[in-house]
Amino acid sequence: MTSREISPGDHFNRDTPSPKYTSLLEEYKVMHSHSDRMFNGRSLLKFIDIIKVYLDKNGCQSVLDYGSGKGALYTEDFHTITEEINKPLPEYWDIDLCAMYDPAYEKHSILPDGKFDAVLCTDVLEHIPEADLGWVVREIYSKADKMVFLNVACFEALKKLKDGSNAHVSIFSTEEWIRFAAIESAPFKDLTIYIFADNIDPDDGEFTVRGFKIENKPHVIELQGEPK
Repeated sequence: MTSREISPGDHFNRDTPSPKYTSLLEEYKVMHSHSDRMFNGRSLLKFIDIIKVYLDKNGCQSVLDYGSGKGALYTEDFHTITEEINKPLPEYWDIDLCAMYDPAYEKHSILPDGKFDAVLCTDVLEHIPEADLGWVVREIYSKADKMVFLNVACFEALKKLKDGSNAHVSIFSTEEWIRFAAIESAPFKDLTIYIFADNIDPDDGEFTVRGFKIENKPHVIELQGEPK
């Protein structure tokens, strides 16, 4: 794969997103209505212990899940997704406030006011058109006071959109995502940003995750072993 820069459209923003963003948003609203299990927040599950470490490390007591879907793990319905935890995430993480935002799910469709110690965004950015990635990532950063946790997939999804195209509309390499996240973080010098990139080896199908920390103007560090 030839490396290239992620190039969002500078003229798009929350008030005037791209036509593709608007079209996808309406499609995801319909998908949400099909089933209570659709976009229920399951993708967060594999990171809940890593996130707990980072919340503790950064002294976070308030969290915004940006692109939360139905967010079942934050509620008493957490057991419909997993038996790995025995309480909703706010209790499991021992934090005071968890807010959810997902423009495609009516219950969480209003972006909460103010800032939060941490903003989490998992299984979201690859569903955003490239033209809109700039304003979306900047909005995520702008809502955080201390840390941001991002997770992106670098491969095609199993799910197809109604036009037959892949649900992952923005597929980039790990390096391209890291570079983009770092560039966009430059105005947010007080934030620590963790980004975990999911990959599938095209030869053997092995699933791998690489984690990185971005901080200080920005400086990128690849994470190894236990969360740091």
